[in-house]
Amino acid sequence: MTAPSQEAGQAVMHPRPSGPIAERVAWARSQAKANRWEKGFWLGFGIRRLMGEHSSMGWHPWGGPERRLTLDDLINGRKTPIEKKIAMDQAVRGTAASMPAEARAFAAAQREDEPERLVMKEIGILFRFTAREAEFPADIRVSNLNLPFDLEGLPFVWAGMAESSESLAYLIPLYGRAAAEADKRSILWAVGLHRDPAAVVPFVERIMAGRESEEIRAEAAGCLGEQNDPKALDLLLRTIKTDLSRDVREEAVGALVEMNLPAAAEALMSFALNGADRRIRREAVRGLADKATPATVKLLQKISAGDKDPEIQEEAIHALADLPGRSGLPLLIDLVRTHPDASIRAEAVAAIGDIGGAEAVKILTDLARGRGR
Repeated sequence: MTAPSQEAGQAVMHPRPSGPIAERVAWARSQAKANRWEKGFWLGFGIRRLMGEHSSMGWHPWGGPERRLTLDDLINGRKTPIEKKIAMDQAVRGTAASMPAEARAFAAAQREDEPERLVMKEIGILFRFTAREAEFPADIRVSNLNLPFDLEGLPFVWAGMAESSESLAYLIPLYGRAAAEADKRSILWAVGLHRDPAAVVPFVERIMAGRESEEIRAEAAGCLGEQNDPKALDLLLRTIKTDLSRDVREEAVGALVEMNLPAAAEALMSFALNGADRRIRREAVRGLADKATPATVKLLQKISAGDKDPEIQEEAIHALADLPGRSGLPLLIDLVRTHPDASIRAEAVAAIGDIGGAEAVKILTDLARGRGR
């Protein structure tokens, strides 16, 4: 096996990309030592997770990803960016990818009005190691494999795909060795990508019960939203009720939004109505729009029409504007036409403006001309 040059775009593949991640890391370190990678190297392994069809996480360089090599290109030895773009354009001629920019923009705007389809995507968990024998990585990143990644001119070792259990068996002990808060947050973010409640929930529970900072506990609470598990829900509810930090409690409410459990939606509705403080209620009201069930929409209507807290009422009005498919537009129009409070009517008009589009513009024009009431 030949060693890569120090130029980005070169990769070394693990000869047996399976088994414990710690063993794959040890192999990469041996390659670094044998090949004298004096400036260090990047190592990555991949996991698969459900994500929105058009969503991604990672580096988004100017000029578009098609102009740079992606991680997937590096791993599979694909062509240079220009050659790849030509091949892609030829392969997809007549499809959405080859539409004019204006048409692509219109299609993207249309997608925002529709629930995003979930698809399985590959995520790279990436570590930068120095040439020294330091146990802990100098940097930790996460990126979709179909995105470019700045290797900073260092060699890249790809250790293969991993099962969730293999990945967490490396990441959770790595958290125990982390000293810097930034490293702990990075590891927690990576842990939160895994939907494995049997491993993640006890790990987060130990963090929440320990002496970690507010920032770390908040990041840990966010991990629970991905688990979709009754034990994760119980831990979130305890956190919202008992944690001394408002930031942590607020993050825990946000995690409820990510869960698909009926009990999570019920808890969100309860906090929207009777949360212990304004920040909790505000976060819960925002989450009602994300849920967008008949029950949560009905509650948003109730709060927007006459909550005792004007700021929460205002939040609910703008949450109606965030409902998918512009479905909140008729509800906002009704507020403008019927609410007795002029300030509420003005807020609903502003929310209609937030929705945008030709229909909203026409409605605002009619209202301005006195035809909307």
